[in-house]
Amino acid sequence: MTLAVGTALQNGTYVIDAWVTEDAVGPVYLAMDVSKGQWIQLRVLGSRSPAALPDALQRQAFYQYLDQVNYLKQAAFSARLGGFEEEGVCYQTLASPPGTPLDRLVTETNSLAPRSSIAIIQRLTEAFETLHPLGWAGLRLTPDQVWYEPQDQIVTFTGFDLPPSTTATPNSTEKDQVSSEESALVRGLTHLLYFLLTGQRTEATNAPLAVEVRRRHPELPTVVDTALALGSPRLLNGATPTLHELPPTVTLAAWKALLPTPEQLPSTPAPSAVPQRFTGPSTRAVFSQSDPGAQPQAIVDYPAQVSTLVGSTQRQNRSLPLALVLTGLLATVSGLGFGFYARLQPASSASQERLNPNQSFPPLPDWNGDDLLQPWADAPARRDRPDYSNTPPPGSEPVPDFAPDPQEPAAPPPAVPQPAIVPEPVSEPIESWETPVAPQPEPEPEFEPIFPSEPAPLPVEPAPAPQPLPAPVLVEPAPAEGAAPPPLAPAPLAPPLQPPAPAPSSS
Repeated sequence: MTLAVGTALQNGTYVIDAWVTEDAVGPVYLAMDVSKGQWIQLRVLGSRSPAALPDALQRQAFYQYLDQVNYLKQAAFSARLGGFEEEGVCYQTLASPPGTPLDRLVTETNSLAPRSSIAIIQRLTEAFETLHPLGWAGLRLTPDQVWYEPQDQIVTFTGFDLPPSTTATPNSTEKDQVSSEESALVRGLTHLLYFLLTGQRTEATNAPLAVEVRRRHPELPTVVDTALALGSPRLLNGATPTLHELPPTVTLAAWKALLPTPEQLPSTPAPSAVPQRFTGPSTRAVFSQSDPGAQPQAIVDYPAQVSTLVGSTQRQNRSLPLALVLTGLLATVSGLGFGFYARLQPASSASQERLNPNQSFPPLPDWNGDDLLQPWADAPARRDRPDYSNTPPPGSEPVPDFAPDPQEPAAPPPAVPQPAIVPEPVSEPIESWETPVAPQPEPEPEFEPIFPSEPAPLPVEPAPAPQPLPAPVLVEPAPAEGAAPPPLAPAPLAPPLQPPAPAPSSS
């Protein structure tokens, strides 16, 4: 079963974020616990064999079992264990353990030291002893279910799986069932110890487990051989017996007592996991690099040839830089010698005639000896020099077809004194007490195009409106200085004098 990223489970409580891996129990996903805001691991149970799932009562008992394991507060067990079902699929939640799974940390060429291996097994044994009241059904004690942090030496077990649905046989009792669970637990611890010491799975060998461990770690005490032999007995034909074929021979407490103490273990780190057949470590390293596909028989049967090949290869590697230096020096000396020879060779030699600048050439019979390099002013004029002035050449202007008749100049109009125009007084502007507000500039666009699609039109200044001319005021012209006074009008003539009338007589 594959869950898509973003899938929400338990009404949005858990949201799938990414696929992590697929171990012995089932696929593991990285999910977000929305209610607590923390990352957790979400595991799908029973995905490999859905038909073999236990009934609903056993599944609910398993979920309660996980809650009880949380109450133990055991540091070797993963925190936040829980389980739920949705749409017929069983899920298990657990906190992300620190470190790395043992199947990725331990390899055949990089096994753990005996002290670290025994310490991991003892810590797991103590943690499983606390589970004795709850039971050991459904535990998967495989290397991918044990996480280890080498720096802090933290061991975390995550292999809680659904117990298999088994039907009780008529002759079996509860004591026999507990013994079978304990035997399976002891066998799993033994196989895990063998994997830590050798980096190999027990399925890869048919020999007793103590043989390979003793060959790789001859300094270990003999109690380790006893623990391996009792924890995983082997038949005479090399096959691993099942629980029904061979009854358990040791309990968990007795098997734990067989493990050596830290004082009995060597303090030196574990040697290389590769079988050591030669004393010289350089021989093994060079042999594996020069011929990685060689068979193991070649290592065992021809140690002298391999050592000879290694020595010759090392000598060749050491002489290679010296040969390069000598070759460079020889090339430098040769180049300098050839250069000095060519430079110091006399000029009378036939090989230097082409390089001699003082050479004589025979005279040509048809050459008049004129010099080709003449100044521009003395050069023969073969064509007119162009005139680069702006005056058009003569005759280039068009000649009109007709000649206009000359007109007599018109008589000038009589000089009539015109009244002077006096402009009206302009009133002074009234100062305003209000502060002028400067106009707000228009916001510039955020991004201006480098090349506008249409050129911006040039601003056109509006034509000023015509102002009306003030009314003309007639003003008498002032007499010019030195001018003759204007002629006075003649005074009216007085009437002629008449003689007085005679007085009347008084007769």
